Amino acid sequence: MKAHEQLELEMAIDQMKKMLPLYREHAKAVSQVLKSYYDELIAAGFTEAQALEIVKSHGVYIGGTPR
Repeated sequence: MKAHEQLELEMAIDQMKKMLPLYREHAKAVSQVLKSYYDELIAAGFTEAQALEIVKSHGVYIGGTPR
């Protein structure tokens, strides 16, 4: 690895480390949305298995908005 490539990689790693708290907050928010979606599907009459499949197929695009 060339010196400038290593420096670029080290800078990228440092940036990722700085962003880690934001990544964690994002993951927390996404997980809360997905759990709420799952719970509401069950409350609407879907089985747990059906709700899980719907959440898996839609991901964060609630209602199945195209990706």
